[in-house]
Formats: sequence, C-alpha cells, structure tokens
Amino acid sequence: MRAFFLRRIALGLLFLLGGANMGFAQTTLRLASAQNSIGSLPIVLAQREGLFAAENLKIELIDFKGGGPAVQALASGSVEACICAADHAVRLRSRGQGGLVLVALTEFHGYGLVALANSPATDLKSLKGKRVGITSAGSLTDNTLRYFLEEAGMNPDRDLEITGVGTGGPMRAAIETGAVIAGMLTTPDVQAAMGEPGKFKLVQDYRALQYPALGLLVVEKWSKANEANARALARAVVKAEGMVRTNRAAVDAALVEMYPALAPNLRAVLAEEAPKLLATDGRMAPAGYALMLRMLKVTDPAMVAVPYEQIWAPALLPQP
Repeated sequence: MRAFFLRRIALGLLFLLGGANMGFAQTTLRLASAQNSIGSLPIVLAQREGLFAAENLKIELIDFKGGGPAVQALASGSVEACICAADHAVRLRSRGQGGLVLVALTEFHGYGLVALANSPATDLKSLKGKRVGITSAGSLTDNTLRYFLEEAGMNPDRDLEITGVGTGGPMRAAIETGAVIAGMLTTPDVQAAMGEPGKFKLVQDYRALQYPALGLLVVEKWSKANEANARALARAVVKAEGMVRTNRAAVDAALVEMYPALAPNLRAVLAEEAPKLLATDGRMAPAGYALMLRMLKVTDPAMVAVPYEQIWAPALLPQP
C-alpha cells in the first residue's frame, strides 16, 4: 500500500513538473553577432550563467562577417537583435526603420589600426595609395577609418583603397600576408598581436575613445510588439554586465569559452580590462554618442542626426 501511494505521489510530481514546463515554454531569440570581441562578454556570461534561461529565453547566436551584414539581418527581420555598433541604430532610424540600442555593451571604442612592425605605415598619411582592411563596408571600422582620414585631410575614396576583410583571423592573415598594409583589429586581437614583440605595431589606437562601439540593437517595431521579451533580454544582459565587475571566476570561464586558443596570460589581461571597457548598466554615455554622431556626419552627410533621447529606450532597461 505504501509503495502504491509513493508511486501516486511520484506521478503527481511528474505531472506538475511537466505542466510547469509547458506553461513556461522558452521564447527563442536570434542574435546576429558582428564580431567575437570583448563587448560580447555580457552575452556569453548571460548564456553561461543561466540568466537568459531564468527569463525563459533561449538565445541563438548567429555569426556574421562584420556589422554591415549583421545589421542587414536585423533590418530584414531575420534576427530579433544584433550585437553591433550603435551607429547602425542611427542609420536604421534615419532611414525610417526604427533602430534602437536596447542595451549598451561597451563604453569605449575597442579597435586599433595594426600593421606589421617593418611596414612603412606609420600614420594615416603614410597609407596613401595603399590597401587598408576594414571588417565590412558600413561597419564601425569603416566609419572610424573614414572619419580620421578626413580629419587628416585625406579623401577615403581617392587616396587609398578600403577593403572589407572580415574580423579576427582573416584580418590578421591579410596583414601578415601583405594583402593589406594595415587592418582594423579589436579586443582581444589587438592585445594578441601586440603581445608578439617585434611583429606588429599600432598605426592608430582608437581604444581610448569614449564611443558606444558595441550594443545590443533591436528595431523599435519589434520591441513594441514584444515588450516583455525585450525587457527580459535587457534584464539578463544588464545583470551580466554587473557580473563582469563582481564575479571574476565567471568572467574567466566565459573568456575561455570565447577564446580557447588565446594564451592564458592574454585572457587574464582581458579579464582585467573588461570592467574598464564595458558599460555598467546598459546605458550609453551622452559624450560617446555625440562623438559617434560627428563621425557619422563626416562619413554620411545626408544622415539625419538622431537625438540621444530617441536612440534608446530607458523604460526597457531595469531601473538602477
């Protein structure tokens, strides 16, 4: 008799658990990833530490070769969000497509223009007549290079050849083989390159610029139609941004997942730098956004400058 009742209790528990799972089915959200940089650390942390799952979200990361194609997927509705430079949100909104920075991921730029140590490239003017690598047309690397070339009195379309190469390994290979005289590398690729004494050098370093280099972007139409999911996504990522500063063990484990081939000492450098580079609460700094608008106006004079208040939705972020 006792065994009978134990079986009945077990069956009841299974029924309740099954019902609970059915009632809280996870929502799948597809995230386009423009690059595998330190700015993606909060996304990886949120995935590893179950923060997305706690919000009943299942995240599918889809890799793209640069911000241009990634944001095209966002605009077409092929993905729900994009880990991309915030300037893409401005471009989308200026075209009437309602780009929105749901969560700011980084507060600083993150890229450097790298060349071989024995290269004649010493500054932007020395690049005249040469081929220079960016990740993709219309990306943050493209905008940044064009802005500083014009600041140096050069014409980006006449004075040199700007070519899309991709990120990480392909960019480094292009630099090493001479396919480009210099190329844009981001964290941790900059650190990895500069960690090889006598092999590479920085032609220009943009990493100290306060600039919303990477954010979690959505389109406003989706965020309004899926407000609960947008809030849940933002909550998970902002919680992960907090973990960057409070849970070194989780950060170390996430960096091993992101960069398994990177030397442990370089991963340690990234773990130390991450809290300095990443946003703290998902919010963009107004000064960084102002610099971004100046860059965009130089590279795209016809672009409509979107006011700071319109490019993000504070109501979708968890309140401090």
